[in-house]
Amino acid sequence: MREITIAQDNRLTASRYELNLIEKRVFYYIIKEVRDKYTIGQRDLFDDLILKIPISKLCKDTNQENAQTDVRKGLKSLRMRSFEYLNDTEDRWLEVGFINYSEIIKGIAEIQVSRKLMPFLVELSTEFTPYSLNVAMSLKSKWSQRMYELCQKWHGTDGFRIRVDDLRNSFCLNDKYKMYASLNEKVLQVAKRELKALYDIGQCDVYFEFSEERNGRTVETLRFKLFRKNSMNVKTTQDMLLELIPIFKNLYNIEKMPKNDAFINNVIIKLQRNPNLIEPLNKRIREIISAGIKDDTARYIRYILNEDILSYVDVVAKTEIAPKKASKSINSNTSDDNPQQNILNKISKIAKSKTV
Repeated sequence: MREITIAQDNRLTASRYELNLIEKRVFYYIIKEVRDKYTIGQRDLFDDLILKIPISKLCKDTNQENAQTDVRKGLKSLRMRSFEYLNDTEDRWLEVGFINYSEIIKGIAEIQVSRKLMPFLVELSTEFTPYSLNVAMSLKSKWSQRMYELCQKWHGTDGFRIRVDDLRNSFCLNDKYKMYASLNEKVLQVAKRELKALYDIGQCDVYFEFSEERNGRTVETLRFKLFRKNSMNVKTTQDMLLELIPIFKNLYNIEKMPKNDAFINNVIIKLQRNPNLIEPLNKRIREIISAGIKDDTARYIRYILNEDILSYVDVVAKTEIAPKKASKSINSNTSDDNPQQNILNKISKIAKSKTV
C-alpha cells in the first residue's frame, strides 16, 4: 500500500468509543473513502453518504487478504457500535452509529455513513488528527491503534498529559481493568511495545514513554513523552548500526535464543570493525523490512549477514600488523592497550542492553 495520510476531527480522537481490531481497520478505510469524496467543495453540509467499495479491495487494504468472512463480521459489528460525543460547553450530547447499514452484492460492499457522523470524519477546522493509514492498518492491537491516534493528536509537541479517568472513559474502560496495574499491563504496555517495535524497524513514525503522577498512592495522571524521527537528521554509520541492533533482536528473538544472540553479536563486532559495510547493509535491510515481514524474512537476512558481513575480510586483516598485536586475542582482558577493542566492548554492551 502506498503511503497515505488521513485525518479525523480531534473530537473523534478523544471521544468515547470502543472498536475491536477488524472494526477499527474497516473504519480507517471508511475514513479514507469519506475524505477522498470531500477533498474539495463545501464541507459544512452533509447528507447520508453511501460508499461503494469492491470487497476484494476492502479485504486487501484492511490486511484481511482472502478473509471476506472477517470483513463481513467487521461490517456487521461496526453497525452495532456507537460513537458518543459530549460537550458541556456547547450543551450538546450526540450518540450515533458508525455506519447505518452495509450490504454486499456481487463483490461490491455498499456502506452508508450517517450525516451526523460526517463532520467528525472530514477536516473542518484546524483541530484535527493526521496519521498514517499504513501504520494504523498494520497495528495488531486496538489499544495500539487508539494510543497511536492519541500520540498523533499531539503532533508537533514533545508530549501531553492525560488523567487516568479520562483515558479510561475515552477507551470505554470504566468497568474494565479497574486496577491501575491492570490498565498499565493490558493497555499501556501493549501499545508501548508495539509502537516502539515498529518505530525501531522504520514502520511507525512515533512511539511514547510515560511517567506517573500520583496523589498519595493513587496514579491520577499520566505524562507522555513522544519520540519522532527527524527526516532532516544526517545519520552517521554509528547511528545506523544502533538502529539495526533492535531490528536484529526483534527478528531473531535473541533474549530466548542464545545461539542467535552470539550470531548477532558477531555481526555487530564485524560491522564495527568495518564501518564501510554499515550504510549499504542498513539500506538493504530497510528495503527488505519495508516490503513487510514474511515467514522467510529472518532466514533471508541471516543469509545476507553471513555472505556480506561475516564472510567479509576485515580491513584490519588487510594491513600489516605487528606480530605481537596480531596474536592478541579479541577476548583479551588487556583492552586498555587496544583502543579498537574498547570500542568493540562498548558496542557489544549496547547490543545486549538495547530493547525493542
